[in-house]
Amino acid sequence: MDWDDYNAPAALNHLHKNGIVSYSAHKPFSNKVNTNNAIRSFNYGAVMVPVSKQKVSSEKLFQIVQSAQEKFNVPVFGSETGYSASGIDLGSNYFRINKKVSVAMLIGDGVNAYEAGEVWHLLDTRVHIPLTKIKLNQLSRVSLDKYTNLIMVSGSYNQISDTNVKKIKDWVSRGNTLITSGSAASWAIKKDIIDESLVESKKDTTFHRKRYIDAREYTGRETIGGSILSVDLDLTHPLAFGYRDKSIPVYKNNNVFLNKSKSHYSSVALYSEDPHVDGYVSENNMENNLKGSASLIVSGLGSGRVVLFADNPNFRGTWYGTCLLYTLTLPTKA
Repeated sequence: MDWDDYNAPAALNHLHKNGIVSYSAHKPFSNKVNTNNAIRSFNYGAVMVPVSKQKVSSEKLFQIVQSAQEKFNVPVFGSETGYSASGIDLGSNYFRINKKVSVAMLIGDGVNAYEAGEVWHLLDTRVHIPLTKIKLNQLSRVSLDKYTNLIMVSGSYNQISDTNVKKIKDWVSRGNTLITSGSAASWAIKKDIIDESLVESKKDTTFHRKRYIDAREYTGRETIGGSILSVDLDLTHPLAFGYRDKSIPVYKNNNVFLNKSKSHYSSVALYSEDPHVDGYVSENNMENNLKGSASLIVSGLGSGRVVLFADNPNFRGTWYGTCLLYTLTLPTKA
């Protein structure tokens, strides 16, 4: 199954719900497909469903795969050989198993309700993944062990105690995924959950008397209320699987700026050299904060990982290009 299709994550979830074992290609390949043995090229992330690995009959497997294809209108192909015409063979260790996910999201006082609703809508109506919502004031009483993914959207998380910060950090290190966006990404860094850093704003320490009446306008012009920026994707990273163009637009409505990851392989998306596409961005933010910084980082922690989105990939459910990027954080690839 091609991973290029927007509905591919929903189709994969459908397979998982029906107990189907699948693998994702971590390198491209070409293979003879269908009855006419035509050669077809497959991109990073293509999903393989081997008949021999299933616990159901081949007839039942066919029905489940066919139902996924028809329900989500995704391209699915059959092959009678594990030997590829080019690239990796179907038995290569560059095919890695996909694991079923169980997702929770922190909500409650201080959490941006709009962004939480955007994520809920994405998972519920487009990917069809159930989402458990955990109130911040209940976090200490909830076991995270039943979940593989925990989502934190923008908001204030000051009420999370040091004990619960450690609880989240330990849970991630056991092989799970924490997905953060906006100020939640900033929170994860400041709480030392991962070893990444924020861009430090350059401050003019020279005293310049300014008119009181201009204070609001002066502060407001440094706020990014909603701008479209261009980023450069690493198309070989699992979070970018399915993309063909390394340059994509992102929507930014915050002042969270991430330094490039300390790992040379973890900065999935960097702002382009000239990132401005549309919307107002001050010269200071453009030159000192955006250029050369990261839009998306995946930082390892023990056996798990923390995903840091500097922007808002799900803005109002209309940003289909980066909504897909967000859904790619969910499938767990061994």
